[in-house]
Amino acid sequence: MLLLYFRNKENRELTKGQRNLLMVLRFFSFGLIAFLLLSPFLKSLKKMVQNPLVVTAWDNSGSMIAPGDSVMIASEILALKDKLTEEIGKEYTLVNYSFGQETTPDGALDFSGKRSDYSQLVSDLANNYFNENVGALILAGDGIYNQGKSPVNMLEDIPFPVFTIGLGDTTEVTDSRIQGIRVNRTAFSGNRFPVEIDSRYSKLKGRPLKLTVHEEGTEVAQTIVTPPNNDFFHSHQFILEAGTPGLKKFTVSVETAENEKNIKNNTTTFVINVLENKQKILILSDGPHPDIGVVKNTLEQQKSYEISVFTEEPYPSNLSDFNLIILNQLPTSGISMAGIIGNEANQRVPLLFIVGDKTFIPQLNALSTGVTIQPLAGLAEEAQAVINPAYATFSLSESFREVLPKFPPLLAPFANYSLDPGLSPLLFQKVKNIETGKPLLATGMLNGRKTGFLLGEGIWRWRLNNYFQNQSHIQFDELINQLVQYLALRQNEDNFIMDYEPVYAETDHVVLNAEVYNDAFERITSEEVTVVIENEQGDELDFTFDVRGDSYQLDAGNLSVGNYSFTAEVTVGSETYTESGNFAVTAVNIENIVTQANHRMLYQLAVQSGGSFYPPSQAEQIIGDLKSSNTLKPVIRFQEMINELLNLRWLFFVLLLLLSVEWFLRKFWGIY
Repeated sequence: MLLLYFRNKENRELTKGQRNLLMVLRFFSFGLIAFLLLSPFLKSLKKMVQNPLVVTAWDNSGSMIAPGDSVMIASEILALKDKLTEEIGKEYTLVNYSFGQETTPDGALDFSGKRSDYSQLVSDLANNYFNENVGALILAGDGIYNQGKSPVNMLEDIPFPVFTIGLGDTTEVTDSRIQGIRVNRTAFSGNRFPVEIDSRYSKLKGRPLKLTVHEEGTEVAQTIVTPPNNDFFHSHQFILEAGTPGLKKFTVSVETAENEKNIKNNTTTFVINVLENKQKILILSDGPHPDIGVVKNTLEQQKSYEISVFTEEPYPSNLSDFNLIILNQLPTSGISMAGIIGNEANQRVPLLFIVGDKTFIPQLNALSTGVTIQPLAGLAEEAQAVINPAYATFSLSESFREVLPKFPPLLAPFANYSLDPGLSPLLFQKVKNIETGKPLLATGMLNGRKTGFLLGEGIWRWRLNNYFQNQSHIQFDELINQLVQYLALRQNEDNFIMDYEPVYAETDHVVLNAEVYNDAFERITSEEVTVVIENEQGDELDFTFDVRGDSYQLDAGNLSVGNYSFTAEVTVGSETYTESGNFAVTAVNIENIVTQANHRMLYQLAVQSGGSFYPPSQAEQIIGDLKSSNTLKPVIRFQEMINELLNLRWLFFVLLLLLSVEWFLRKFWGIY
C-alpha cells in the first residue's frame, strides 16, 4: 500500500485526501483477506426449546367391538377419539397411534386387528421417543392382550406417565368357549394323532355341554363336559385318525348355552398336514446286537421313520420300497449279501454298512461297495474318533464336536483301508493317541447309490457315554439322525430342499426357505429359484426367491384364508429339480375368545407409571389433569455453535465493495 500510494510520482495529480482514502480502502480490503486466511471462528450458544409431546394410543383390535352392538360401540369410541384429539391438540403437540398386532402411527380405527399386543406398543414408543420430551401417554383400550408380555412389566422402558381410558364391558356373562388347541401339525397317513382341546365355562355350573370335533362336516369325536363351578377350565385329549394324505381341516365346537351373547368363540378350526408315508428304514443283522438297538431307539424318536429289524434269515427279498438299508456286520462267512445288494431292483437303495468282528472282509471287498479293507496281523484294535474338518456333506454342531473326543473307542479291523474317490471320510481313526488317515466313518455316492461305512463296532458305548457326560443323548442322536437323513433322502431332495410350515395364521407372513446343492453337495446360491403358489380357486402367484446368506428365502406376505399348493423349481447345471407341497392359511379367531374387558390391568398400568385411570364418561378430565401435571413442561437446551468467519457471505460482499470502490475511484480520478 505504501509503495502503491506513498511518494508514487504517478499519483501526483491526486490530492492528499484522495490518496489517503485509496490507502484506507486498500488497507481494509487486504487486511480483511489476510484476516480470513487465518480461519478465524466465532463461538455462540444456541437456545433450543423442546415443547412436550402427548401421545395417544387407541386399541384397534377386534375385541373392542366384539360384545353388543358393534356399530354403536365403534361410533362411540370414534366420537371420543375425535373429541380428545381436538381438545388436547389445542394445548399440546399431539401424536396419534393405533395398535393391535402392530403399532401404526396415525392409523385408522376400523377395529380389524386380529390380535392385541400392548407390549409391542410400549416397545415401539420407547424406541421412537427415546430422549424425546414426551409428557404423557393416553392409552384407550379394553385391557385384553393375547400376544406379547404384560405392559405392566415393561414400565421401566417408558419414563413418562400413562393415562388410561377403560373401554369395553367388564361384566361377567354366561359363556362357553374354546380357549386353545394343542396338536402336532404333521401326521402320517394311516396313523392316529392326539389333539388336546382347552375349553372354559363361565356361569354354567351343572349345565352339561357337548364338545365335538368334525372333519369336513362329519363328527369324528365328542365328549360331554359338565362344569362343577361357574368358572371352570377343562382340557380333553382326543385321538383322531389321520386318514389319507393331504391337508385336513378339523372344526372344534362347544355347545352354545342359553343367554350366551358371544357365540363366535364356541367354534374354531385347526389344520394338519398328513404326509403320504414314513421313510422306511430296514436294519439287517446276523443276530441281535446292541449297536442296532441304539440306532433303532434313536430313529424311532423321529416320527418320520418306520423301522424294520431282521436279525436272522430269511431277509426281505424286495428292498426297493425302503429308503435305507443298514447292514450290521454283514456279509458274514455264512451269509452272502451279493443277491440282495447286487439285485438290479435294489441298486438305487442306499446302504449303510456297520463293520464288526463278524463281518467277512473278503466278501465285503468282493461286493465292490467303495471300501477295500486289507487285514493285517492281529485282531481288531481300539480306535477313537477324530472328526474330519474338511467334511462338507452335512454339518454337525459344535456341541457334538466337543463331546466326540470323550467317546470311548470302537473296535475296528486292524487293516489298511482304501476308499473310492466317491466316498468322503467324516471320522478318522485315532489309535494309541496317534491320529491316522484311516477312515472310521465315511459316506458318498457310488454309481448313483448313496453308501455309508461305519468301520467299527461298539457305538452303543457312545450313547451311554453321551448320557454320562450330559444327562442326554442329544449329540449321539444328532450324528445318527444326520447320517440317516443324508443317506435316506432321495437324490432330488438332496440337491433341492424346501422348508416351510404346513399351517400359517392369516396374521403371519407366509415364508418359504430353500437350500440348493451342487453335485459335490456344496450349498450354492448362484442359481435362480422360482415358485408358483396356487390357491383353491386355481389362481396362481409367481415368485422368485431372494438369497439370504447361503440359502434362499421367499416372504410371500399375508395370504387369504384357505388351502394352497406350490411347485418350486431350480436348475443346477443341466439338471432341473422341483419340489412341491401344500400348506394352509387359517383364520385367527383369538379376539373373540375373551371379550370381557380387563380394566384391572389398565388401572395398574396407570397408577404404577404415575398416571390415572378413567372410565369413558370421565375421559374429558384428562385435559385438566394434564395441565396440572409436572411432566408437561418444555425442555430448554443450549447448544454451543462454532462458525468459521470464512463461511459468512456478507463478508464476501464487504470485501467486494471495498475493492470495487477503490477500483472505481482510481478509474474516476484517472490514475489507470
